[in-house]
Amino acid sequence: MKKISSRKSDLKIYQTFRKARSLSLIVLMGLSIFSCGDDDGINSSVEINLDPNSILNIVNNHRRSGANCGGDNLPNTGGLQWSDELAKAALDHSNDMQQNGYFDHTSQDGRKFSERAKSAGFEGSPVGENIASGYQSEESVMQGWMESSGHCKNIMNSNATHVGVARSNEGALWTMVLGRQ
Repeated sequence: MKKISSRKSDLKIYQTFRKARSLSLIVLMGLSIFSCGDDDGINSSVEINLDPNSILNIVNNHRRSGANCGGDNLPNTGGLQWSDELAKAALDHSNDMQQNGYFDHTSQDGRKFSERAKSAGFEGSPVGENIASGYQSEESVMQGWMESSGHCKNIMNSNATHVGVARSNEGALWTMVLGRQ
């Protein structure tokens, strides 16, 4: 077997290797910038009847892409962090609506989403709430919310930093609560 080596060919191989390694590092750094965030590996302590990683990834993809909400083009905005407290408020509201046969942002006891978020232990400022009925998956409920001007604007609200989403135990009613910490 012949092995051909020269200083010139070794130098070319080395330069090619360095360029490839530099490019790989740039690509990896870019991927980490776009994929890093608080939407990877959520271990929610609240049984919310959906995949928190999936819903947070979908929400953050919409926020990072910008959206047309009822004719208003809203720019991209930062990703949200998961909040178990907001998820608890969302779950409690979804279950209350399901068990008591109503569909409203105001609980039958007169409480608004901001009061429910505080009662669930959220220490920041509640920003908004979305509710939905009849959707079967995280993707479909998000599509419904993004196609509704007011719900879309809630999702794209740059004041929000945290989110919690839940589906009722019987699976028919969804609630998203957004807040700022």
